[in-house]
Amino acid sequence: MSSTMESIHDRYDDLRNRVGEYTGHDQPDGRNPGIGRTESAIAFVAAIGATFLARNLLEAAWQTTLDRDPPKNPTSREVAWREALLWGAASGAVVGIARIASRRASSGAYRSWRS
Repeated sequence: MSSTMESIHDRYDDLRNRVGEYTGHDQPDGRNPGIGRTESAIAFVAAIGATFLARNLLEAAWQTTLDRDPPKNPTSREVAWREALLWGAASGAVVGIARIASRRASSGAYRSWRS
């Protein structure tokens, strides 16, 4: 009798998974507990957009402040250490903050929309 119950349980799980795939039911993907695939994809796209925007704004601020372009390749021997380190620290911090903020904001908006 237990093998029959196991078979029914397995069929139920399979059916539930198929329905979830067809209906787009948003299930957590295991990498980020509580965050489903749809929410993760939206957050990823938002982070890409925020990264692009933050980098362009940082480049514009660098040009305005220092009256020259930021280094295109900070590892080049033609770029001074001070300038390479400053650009690396500034771009890393600004882009990192933008990515985190955009992911959190998009997840919050998605959850508000879903509820």
